[in-house]
Amino acid sequence: MENWAEHNILVHLKSVEKSWQPQDFLLDPTSNGFHEQVKELRERANELPDDYFVVLVGDMITEEALITYQTVLNTLDGVRDETGANLTSWAI
Repeated sequence: MENWAEHNILVHLKSVEKSWQPQDFLLDPTSNGFHEQVKELRERANELPDDYFVVLVGDMITEEALITYQTVLNTLDGVRDETGANLTSWAI
């Protein structure tokens, strides 16, 4: 299976160097105008309606934290899955 995936799937993926990374859009804290850029960004963000921030937070909760929530739930008595394959727990 590994050989098949290497020849049929990996060939379609971009290399890390060619893929954009989130930090590509962050300000460079070592640049000379960093503080001015941050001030300008804050002023521009101040004009955004609250609805945008609600959507952003909702996205962060559902996209980024779902794994964390599942992990925390998996530590509670009654739903703990010690083996990773327990039929009576969150492993299903």
